[in-house]
Amino acid sequence: MVASVRKRLPKFSWQSIIFLVSLGLWAATGMLVYLENFTPEMKVLNITNSQRQTSRPYLWNKNIVVVGHITEIYGPVQALINYFKKNVNEFTSILHPFSYTSISESENNLFIRGKSEKIIRQKNIKSSEVISFLQHFLLTFCFLLRRNKRKIDIYVGADNLSAFVGILLKKIHITDEVVFYIIDYTPKRFENRYMNFLYHSLTIFCVRNCDYTWNISKRIADLLAGKTSVSKQRNFVVPVGIELEKIQHAPENEVRRNLLIFAGHLTRQKGIELVIEAMKDIVKEVPEAKLEIVGVGPYEHELKAITERNFLNDHIKFMGYLDHNLLLRYLPTCGIALATYPADPDSITYYADPTKPKEYLACGLPVVITNVSWIANIINSVPMGISINYNTVELKNAIVKLMKDDVFYEACRRNALKFIFDLSWDTIYNNAFSRIVELRNS
Repeated sequence: MVASVRKRLPKFSWQSIIFLVSLGLWAATGMLVYLENFTPEMKVLNITNSQRQTSRPYLWNKNIVVVGHITEIYGPVQALINYFKKNVNEFTSILHPFSYTSISESENNLFIRGKSEKIIRQKNIKSSEVISFLQHFLLTFCFLLRRNKRKIDIYVGADNLSAFVGILLKKIHITDEVVFYIIDYTPKRFENRYMNFLYHSLTIFCVRNCDYTWNISKRIADLLAGKTSVSKQRNFVVPVGIELEKIQHAPENEVRRNLLIFAGHLTRQKGIELVIEAMKDIVKEVPEAKLEIVGVGPYEHELKAITERNFLNDHIKFMGYLDHNLLLRYLPTCGIALATYPADPDSITYYADPTKPKEYLACGLPVVITNVSWIANIINSVPMGISINYNTVELKNAIVKLMKDDVFYEACRRNALKFIFDLSWDTIYNNAFSRIVELRNS
C-alpha cells in the first residue's frame, strides 16, 4: 500500500521547489502589502551644494550591504559600489541580472579596503521576469545568511524586492537601517494588471517602511508623493552622477566631428532604429557622416537587419560591448551623441534620470535627444545640443546643423563641460549620506 502511494506522489525538481516556495513568498508579500496601514505626507528633499562634505568617517567602519539588479551597462548600482570601495572598510554587494540580459549568474562579493576578497556566484534559472525576481529574493537571503556574521548597519536595496528583503531583515534585527534606492519607475511595469498592482503596492510598502528613500529623479519623487505619506524628513532626490575623474578630454584635432555615437543596452525602448533610418538622408548632406553603436542587447540582430536593408553598412558600425572605463576614454573622441528615446509617458526613461546623456555631456559631446527625459529641456535651452520630437526629419535636421554650424557646435561643447561640473558620483553620494547623518543627529 505504502509503495503504491509513493508511486502516485509527484516528483519535484529543485527548480519546481524554488518556484513553489517563491510563489508562496510572493503571496505573503502581497498579503503584507494589502494589510499595510498607510500613514502623513511625503516631501522631496533636494540635496544642495551647501550640504557637500565627505562621508568617509561616518561610513568607514559600518557593515554595509548593497543589493540590486543590473544589466551589462554601467549604472547607479555599480557607481554606488565604486563609492563604497573608497569610503567603507568592509561591505558586501549582491548583484542579480535582469532576465533579459546575457548575464547568467548572481554574484555575492565581499570587499575589504576596496578589494574583492571573496566572490560567491550562483547560476540563475532562465525563466520569466517574475520567476527571476522571486529566485533572486531567495538567493539574497541565502547569500546574506551564509556570509554575514555581524549585524548590518546600512542595507541599500536598489529596487523594491531588494528593499523588501532589507525590511524583513530589520524586522528580525539583522539590519539597523534600510535605504530604498529607486533607480527606475514606470506605471506599467508588467502587462498583467494584477502583477502590476502587486509590484507598485510593494513599492509603496517599501517607501513607507524603509528608513530612507532615494529617488533618482524629481518625477519619480513627485509621483510617489501623490501616492504615499511618509516622514517629511526621509525622502531624498539622489540624481545620477558621473565618474568625472575617469574622463580625459581629447585635443580638438582628435575629435571626429562627423562621428555619431550611441552607447547603451540595445533594446527597442532606446529608439536606435530611428537613427539608422535617418542616416539615409544624413549621408546625402554630409557624405562623411558615420554612426557607431556601442553595446549589446536583445534588439541587436534586428538593428543589424535594418542596417542591411538600408544599405548602410559603410556608414554604421556595431562596436559590441565596451568596458565602461574604456567607453569614458573613447567618447571624448566622438563628435555628436544620440539619445533618441521613443515618446512614451509610461516609459522608464520618462521618469528616470538617464545616465548616458550626462556622460555624453561630461565628455564634451553635444547631444541630440528626444523630448522624453527631463534633461531634454535643459539640453535645448542652455544649449548643449538639440531636443527633438521622435521623427527622422527633426533628427536629420538637428544632426546636420551640429555637423555644419561651427559656432553652434563649439558653444554646445563649452556649455556641456560647464553643466556637469557638480555632477560627480562622489559629490552626490557624499551629500546623500551627509543628509542621513544630519537626520540621525537631529
